[in-house]
Amino acid sequence: MGLNTCWVALTYKKIPDAFVIGKGEKLTVVITLGYGATQGSPHRSKDVLTVSNCTPDSPEWFRRGVEAALLAPTATNQQKFFLEQEGERVRAKAGFGFFTKMDLGIVKYHFELGSGRRDVWM
Repeated sequence: MGLNTCWVALTYKKIPDAFVIGKGEKLTVVITLGYGATQGSPHRSKDVLTVSNCTPDSPEWFRRGVEAALLAPTATNQQKFFLEQEGERVRAKAGFGFFTKMDLGIVKYHFELGSGRRDVWM
């Protein structure tokens, strides 16, 4: 459809009347959706070895999952996570920084899409 999307976590408060937060609600991130002036550009990704314990002997599903996780949108493109395969299971750890725990949920979802596995988490 040619749509542009983006998770926005730090700058959405610059226009305070752009949204309404109801009583008892908390706004943590917003997702922008629309047609951009350009199609954007790919963000730089960390190396598979930097964010996982992936080796040449790792199963293909794990490698695909890590590669998909690297495509996940993270706050300010930090990619502060680590995925560790132990047999048929995976341990996911958030790094330190803004929104890293929220980012980890997004990363885990992308890992599941790429690996084709959902019940891998330790």
